[in-house]
Amino acid sequence: MNYSSSPSVPVEIPNINHGFQVAKGLLKVKEDGLHFEFEVKDSFVGMITSGVQSSIIPYTDLENVRFEKGWWNGKVILEGTSMKAFEDLPGSEQGRLKLKVKRSDRDDAQNAVSSARVHLSEHKLKELDAGQEHTEE
Repeated sequence: MNYSSSPSVPVEIPNINHGFQVAKGLLKVKEDGLHFEFEVKDSFVGMITSGVQSSIIPYTDLENVRFEKGWWNGKVILEGTSMKAFEDLPGSEQGRLKLKVKRSDRDDAQNAVSSARVHLSEHKLKELDAGQEHTEE
């Protein structure tokens, strides 16, 4: 199924390396998974400590995607099927990655999460169908 393209959502992973670094980047929902581009910066000076890095989180590695709305900002919370799901990304903890979203980007983030949840549900249904076909043979 083809859905309208979701916008790139600016996100941040705060408190990397005990608060000395922060990752800022873009999250984009695609049919093959979540695409994340980011760069790591020093929290105090703002100097970039890494080049632009990219990572794709396939839906097979995701257990759940949700959005939490706060007073001043929001969070996109990704839950992996294992701790290895986010090994290429900074700031993950026990198979979970929290992406901070500015207040001005909350609507785009909610739309992106809704789109990701649809893709994730479709992926899980395909896995179930494939499993049923395999057991029927």
